[in-house]
Amino acid sequence: MWQRIQTLWLLIVGVLMALFAFQDVAIFTLPEGVYCLLSNWNIYSGTDGTPQHSVWAIGALSILASLSAFGLIFLFKRRMLQMRLTVLLLCVILGELIYIAWVCWQFCSANGASFGIRFPLALPIICLPLLYLAARRMIYDETLIRASSRLR
Repeated sequence: MWQRIQTLWLLIVGVLMALFAFQDVAIFTLPEGVYCLLSNWNIYSGTDGTPQHSVWAIGALSILASLSAFGLIFLFKRRMLQMRLTVLLLCVILGELIYIAWVCWQFCSANGASFGIRFPLALPIICLPLLYLAARRMIYDETLIRASSRLR
């Protein structure tokens, strides 16, 4: 299990998504000069910390992605299921990024705010190629196993 490279990639994805679940993703500057922060759970004022809009789905998807990546590590005996669930996880993270973009666009257009990203937003973007590489390696392992079974 641990000698396979896709296990390492899935472990990195799990750690990155766990870190992402508890970080501030973006910063909004309102026309009055007040700034707001987008965390994975809500949009809150940067000055006094009062929540302004709930976006709990971002945090829930982040934790789901992290737990799924850790769970996929232990499906090494069922490679095809592991590969399909890895592609599904890739789609979930991509959907989460689209949802973040939609929330930011909606908040900026409603309040006339300007938008600035922060570094933790790069963490799920880094996870996308890692999941792709893990899925490709799972396909390679499965074809290698099938080819060796035909030789017997």
